[in-house]
Amino acid sequence: MDIYDAIHHRRSHRLYQPDQPPREVLERVIEAALWAPSGVNLQPWELTVMAGQVRDDFVALVSRAVKYLMPRLKQTELPEAVQEQVMKFFKNLGGAPVVVAVTILKTAEAAANKTLIQSGAALMQNLLLAAHAEGLGTCWMTGANYLEDEILKFLGKPERELLAITPIGYPAKEPPAPARRGREVRWLGF
Repeated sequence: MDIYDAIHHRRSHRLYQPDQPPREVLERVIEAALWAPSGVNLQPWELTVMAGQVRDDFVALVSRAVKYLMPRLKQTELPEAVQEQVMKFFKNLGGAPVVVAVTILKTAEAAANKTLIQSGAALMQNLLLAAHAEGLGTCWMTGANYLEDEILKFLGKPERELLAITPIGYPAKEPPAPARRGREVRWLGF
């Protein structure tokens, strides 16, 4: 798959088929994610890939984050129907058969923390694009971070920081492309 095609056609999926992707496909996706660049090549990430009962228990925990997320969503201009979709999605993460949690090293130093977060974000982007190339859907989720301490305890990683989670599986439907907002791009010295 062409990288530009992958970037332009990858979508955030919120409804999945129940079929679990083969482990070898998931391993290719994870391997591609691990090739992300990182500040001073620290590679500060750890991934936890969950399926079956572990996934179900994790989703039950994550679903509780919606009560913290909803007041924030109500302050946005999102239509009420979209807010309801978010609540529904959080109940079971769209039925995705696999969930991946990404944690990073934790530090109190602000500049170093930005480096760790940016490195983890590069890994997440690789993961999402590789999954798309394999015909899988994902949805980069940070709303679970409202329950970070509980999630880290569940994962057995209380000393780390939760970056994000993503459900992963075969999409049940293809969402439309969202509108792109205009942003300033400055070209200097050309």
